[in-house]
Amino acid sequence: MKQGLIGAFLFSVCMAASAQTPWPSYIGDLPRAVSESPVAAELPPQVAALAEDSTAPAEVAQWSGIWRGWACRTAGCDVKVAIRDLSATGATVTYVGASSLQTVVDEASGRFENDELQVTLKTGAKLVMRLRKDGDMELGIWRPETQLLSMGVLSRRPPAYVRRVEWLDTPFTENGKPVRLEMVIHRPEGDGPFPTLVMNHGSTGMGNRPEWFTLTWVSPEVSAFFVARGWQVVYPQRRGRGHSDGLYDEGFETDRSRYSCRASLSLPGAEHALADLEVAMAHIRQRSDVDAKRVVIGGVSRGGILAAAYAGLHPQEEVGVINFVGGWIGTGCPDAVKVNGELFKRAAAFPQPTLWLYGEADPYYPIAHSRGNFNVFQAAGGKGTFDVLMPPKGMDGHGTYTVQRLWGSAVDSYLGSLR
Repeated sequence: MKQGLIGAFLFSVCMAASAQTPWPSYIGDLPRAVSESPVAAELPPQVAALAEDSTAPAEVAQWSGIWRGWACRTAGCDVKVAIRDLSATGATVTYVGASSLQTVVDEASGRFENDELQVTLKTGAKLVMRLRKDGDMELGIWRPETQLLSMGVLSRRPPAYVRRVEWLDTPFTENGKPVRLEMVIHRPEGDGPFPTLVMNHGSTGMGNRPEWFTLTWVSPEVSAFFVARGWQVVYPQRRGRGHSDGLYDEGFETDRSRYSCRASLSLPGAEHALADLEVAMAHIRQRSDVDAKRVVIGGVSRGGILAAAYAGLHPQEEVGVINFVGGWIGTGCPDAVKVNGELFKRAAAFPQPTLWLYGEADPYYPIAHSRGNFNVFQAAGGKGTFDVLMPPKGMDGHGTYTVQRLWGSAVDSYLGSLR
C-alpha cells in the first residue's frame, strides 16, 4: 500500500567511507529533467548571466558556466549552479537550491579531485559534482561524508520536456466549496495531438505523515523516457494530494492515524480514488493535445493497481495499461490478498494485453504476492505480461520504476505492440 519513495523530500543512503565519493550505484540512471519545485532557484545577479569561460584551462573548461536542473525525489528541488574562476585545481562555485521547504544560496571555492568538483557548503555539507559523457552533470550533497542528502542532474542543454501545471474543475464539493484537481503535464514541444500516458501516483508510506500529502508527485524518469519518444505524460493529483483541493480519503483508519489494513475501510478508499480518476480521464480524453486513440493508463504502487482497475471498468477508453509495482495494501496487512485481488479482478475486463513490472525485494509487494495477484487477474480473463526487475545495489524493488534501463526495452516492445 505504499509508494515507498514518493513521500521523501530529502533522503539518505548510508555507505561505507572510501577514498572515492560514495555515489549510489543508480546515480547514472537519473535523467535530465525539469524541476518540479514551486519555488525557482535564482542565482545572484552578479553571476546569473555568466558565460562559459574561454580562458579556463583546457582540461577543466567544460565545467564553466551556468548549470540548471533538479535534485531531491521526484525533482522536488530546483537547482542552479554557476562555476567560474577556473584553474587546474579548482573553481568558484555559486550554488542555489530551492524547494517548497527552503531556499539555500551558497558560494565557496571548490577543488577538483578524482574527476569531481567538490565544495564544502556553509552548512558543513559537501556538494560534489561530476560530468557525464553526454556533457550533463551529476550532483550529490553529503553530510557527513557518507550520508547522501540529495542528488540530481544539471545541464547546460535545453530542458528535456515542456512542463505545465493545470487545474481541473470537478463535480465534487467539500464544505460548500468546489474541488479542483492539480494536473502536471510533461510534453514535447508543439501542440500535438500526442499519444498520452496518464500516470497515477501511489500513497505516502504508512499514511501517518500528513505533510507528505501536499507533495505533488511526478516521475522524471518516466517522463524523460516517454517524451523522448514523442509521448505526453499527464500526472493527475487526486483529492487532497499535491496541491489538489479536498480531503485525502483513500482508506484510513477511523482516526486518520494511518492507512487501514482492513478491507472494509481500504476498499472504499480505492473507490474514492477511482472517482477522481474518472473525472480526470474524462477531461484528458477530450483535450485537443491528446490523441484519444493512443491513450495508455499507468501508475506506480497504488497508482498501478488503480490504473489497472480503471481500465477494466472503462475497457474502451485506453489502448494499454502499464502497472509499476502495483498494489493497494502491502503484505504486512492480513487483508492484502483480498483487497488487491478484488481490485485486480476488475482489471480483467480490459480486453487488450497489459504490462506488469515488479521488482525483487519489494518490501510492500513481494514477487510471490504480486504473481498471485497476476494469477487472479488471468483467471478472471485478464491478459498481460509479468516482468520481474532486479533493482540496482542500494535500491529496493519498489523503486525500480525510477530506473529506465530496467524496464525500457519491455515498455518499448509493449508500446510497439499497441493497436
